[in-house]
Amino acid sequence: MSGLMDKIGQKADQTLNNKAQPGDSVERTADNDVNSGVNDVANDVGVPQQDDSMIDKAADAKTNSDIPFGNN
Repeated sequence: MSGLMDKIGQKADQTLNNKAQPGDSVERTADNDVNSGVNDVANDVGVPQQDDSMIDKAADAKTNSDIPFGNN
């Protein structure tokens, strides 16, 4: 019976850990908003579109580090 209780406890912990990631949604929204703005400016000044992903990674890292409860 102890083995069953251990499995239930592990599953509960796993589920709670997955749901305890509120920063994911916030970071995703912030990343998308920042990337959109950064990409618009980059396009306006002539940065090739193939470089957008490199710029996005740098912008995401900075944005995520500025979110105090995020999951960086």
